Amino acid sequence: MRSTTLSLLVLSGALAGLAACGGGSGGMAVTAPLPPTVPPITTPPVTPPATLQLALQPVASGLAQPLYLTAPAGDSRLFIVERPGRIRIVANGALLATPFLDISSQTTSAGERGLLSMAFHPQYAQNGSFFIYYTDSNGDIAVDRMKVSAGNANLADPATAGRVITIPHREFSNHNGGQLAFGADGYLYIGTGDGGGAGDPLRNGQNLNSLLGKILRLNVGIVVPGQTYGIPSDNPYAGQAGRRGEIWAAGLRNPWRFSFDRADGLLYIADVGQDQREEVDVAPATQAGLNYGWNIMEGTACYNAASCSQAGLTLPVFEYLHGASDVNGCSITGGYVYRGAAIPELAGTYFYSDYCKGYLKSFAYRNGAVSAAQEWAVDNPGNVLSFGQDAQGELYVLAGSGQVLRIVRR
Repeated sequence: MRSTTLSLLVLSGALAGLAACGGGSGGMAVTAPLPPTVPPITTPPVTPPATLQLALQPVASGLAQPLYLTAPAGDSRLFIVERPGRIRIVANGALLATPFLDISSQTTSAGERGLLSMAFHPQYAQNGSFFIYYTDSNGDIAVDRMKVSAGNANLADPATAGRVITIPHREFSNHNGGQLAFGADGYLYIGTGDGGGAGDPLRNGQNLNSLLGKILRLNVGIVVPGQTYGIPSDNPYAGQAGRRGEIWAAGLRNPWRFSFDRADGLLYIADVGQDQREEVDVAPATQAGLNYGWNIMEGTACYNAASCSQAGLTLPVFEYLHGASDVNGCSITGGYVYRGAAIPELAGTYFYSDYCKGYLKSFAYRNGAVSAAQEWAVDNPGNVLSFGQDAQGELYVLAGSGQVLRIVRR
């Protein structure tokens, strides 16, 4: 059974039993989004010249399973999520000794669980709000809202913590998803796994009454008394009986990492495969209600069947086979489209890796097709857990060795 990159960090077996379907803390339909922070523009991707060479430059080391890196808009610091429950800061090139946040007593790193990602509110500079995605002590998926300390920009204020949504996920310790990100529309997007077990035994991926195996879209900018989030009125299933209004996209196995390319208005989802195929799905960020096929399909192939109906399904734009003895990899680690200023030749290039191989690969997606696919000759960092993006659009690789490395020109 293949899972997220985390499954290979631990010796975790599938727990027998029933994985719970979705459940939330409420959410009435609302219409007003938060103002976008970056207006969509069109920037044609550039094919990197053959003479361009890249390297991975160490930025920090000694971290405990660094799973995510991000930064507030306009901020020079790096915020690094550690799976055991801490968020660390790199400021002025140094890893600060005191964590920005420590919720290690509220989570467990058994199986694939732990603190998995964070997202800063688009107006963080004004309101100090950020969001964290973790599994609680019961194993349920939890998204909390919190604020930075009023007296110290390098410390969160745990007293401000409040739950946004809880999604039951107790019977299996794998396929927790783990991504939070704000779209250009100002809504919070959440990537959830299918609930665990091999092959999605509970069919959560195709169940529109479950929040598992989905991309969710919540309005966390309007809080109605008694509600912790709102459901945007243009969500595809808002107000429909037997379907969860929080759902933006369905049919996902374990979207460990997804990202927005605001320059071209696209959403990239790297969905971890079962035993044979790893995939990247790309679609306009404004296109609602897409079904990416799991567990009818694994990538572009029917799953556990000689044939299947692909009607209504959106197939990946890119995939690779594991190959014999996982020669090509076993668990995709999705990244970002490069939009930084340091290496303009990379504009429009999407980077990804694989936990089992630790390579650095990329492709460009333009006019509905993949092009310029290549592998970069960099020193292998070992198990790649995640990518990160700073406020300037520069990209980072996070490794199981505890290192954070920046992608730079050689």
